[in-house]
Amino acid sequence: MKTGNVNTIKEFRLFNGLSDKELKLVSDIARRKNVDAGTAIIVEDETGDDLYLLEEGVVDINKTLTIMTSKYDSGTKERSFIRLTGEQHPYFGEMALFGKGERSATVKAVNECKLLMITSEDFRKLCDSEPRIGFIVVTNIALVLADYLRKTNEDVIKLTTALSLALSGE
Repeated sequence: MKTGNVNTIKEFRLFNGLSDKELKLVSDIARRKNVDAGTAIIVEDETGDDLYLLEEGVVDINKTLTIMTSKYDSGTKERSFIRLTGEQHPYFGEMALFGKGERSATVKAVNECKLLMITSEDFRKLCDSEPRIGFIVVTNIALVLADYLRKTNEDVIKLTTALSLALSGE
């Protein structure tokens, strides 16, 4: 399978701060993967150990919600929360770099997508030989996750306030 290239890898926020030499080492472990429209790249609740970088195409990130259909009955529905495009240089599945665990959402190709895939095993081997790469990538992931957490906290406060007002009748 063909590997990525430095110019492509450089576009992803995940690798900000790496030197050209370090970017080359990352590109050497990134494998190209083409996915057809409608294909699930990551499936919620399945175990995964790959990180994906979206080069071209569009993906939807979906989450399964439990919906009360009656007082005693519930059902599930998949809902799309985020749409990502290759122009944004997004990545997903990054939590797999921290150990095998269940995927938190489904990522589905809206159209034909070109991806780069990095396995957690290849990433760990690279970090063993080049610890600075691991430090920088993990720091970049932490910065993004901190941004997500701040936004989530704001959303929870808004929802809690709205619910409190609705229940109090104001």
